[in-house]
Amino acid sequence: MDTPASPGARRHVPALHVHFANADAIPFPTRNVARGDALYCAGEPLRSLYTVQSGCFKSVAAYPSTNDDVPPHTQVTAFHLIDETLALDGICTGQHESDAIALEDSVVRIMPVGILEPLCREYAPMQHALLAIMSAEIVRAARLALMLGTMPALIRVSAFLLDLSNRLDMDATRPQQPDDVLLPMTRADIGSYLGLELETVSRMLSKLQREGAIALSGRQVRIVDRARLARI
Repeated sequence: MDTPASPGARRHVPALHVHFANADAIPFPTRNVARGDALYCAGEPLRSLYTVQSGCFKSVAAYPSTNDDVPPHTQVTAFHLIDETLALDGICTGQHESDAIALEDSVVRIMPVGILEPLCREYAPMQHALLAIMSAEIVRAARLALMLGTMPALIRVSAFLLDLSNRLDMDATRPQQPDDVLLPMTRADIGSYLGLELETVSRMLSKLQREGAIALSGRQVRIVDRARLARI
């Protein structure tokens, strides 16, 4: 019998992963994107949605400064892993709201909006999948806002590692080593995403290692004690 959770225990947060499986049978074209290159840039017209076939991307948004002499502030707003969909932020305005930068050599499937819209109208499961993907992005953005607004640095980093591990577990091509995470992003990227300084991210990772929750080796992170990491 399961032991009831104590009132102070953290509620389990399910992973958000919706695979656009209904588009698998359609021969959409693909595109290779080299590490460091942009798949698209903010301000460009939205012509397609993209699903990551291999590799990883980050979304980077720029916020203008009130001082013309100060460059715009940029922030990493999302990471996109295999089977995840990019460019959803352009549906509202018809143009991309951020840059999508490849963190490693990547391949994306291109789903032109002009084709996708009539398919969704005619094929209800595909429409449902698109709505589910958009809903997952809304929930993920709300979680991030909660972390940035209320949570201390150590919880932000531990929650990020758990979320990343859970999302990587959904990759059917990944070797079955769920507790090993190779970070495709830099610690500076993680800091930008979590609203933390680079030095703070490094300190929190070291603290998690000292407490026996993770083991570090460069960009390789092994989750040693998942339960401890979740209780941080």
